Amino acid sequence: MTHFDIVNGPSKFDLMVSLFDNNAKPRRTVRFVLDHGHELDVAITMVQQEDGSGESWNFTGTATYATGGISFRVRGYFGTRSRKGTLTQESLS
Repeated sequence: MTHFDIVNGPSKFDLMVSLFDNNAKPRRTVRFVLDHGHELDVAITMVQQEDGSGESWNFTGTATYATGGISFRVRGYFGTRSRKGTLTQESLS
């Protein structure tokens, strides 16, 4: 597994839309900017409240590098107030 820091990510609304509008063609994604400068487009498949704040989330999804088209599963933690968090690459598909 590979771990990354998220330095900029989506709003709470965009996170919700990616989760609930999963039948759109193309699939709605959100973009996460990682600490090493890469950008990932992620189709969110699960969101769970991390605490009671309504701003901290655990998530899973399918990511694609914005510049390459390589897809893989991810999971992570993300704060919609700070737009920061962590992301773990689970496996290549």
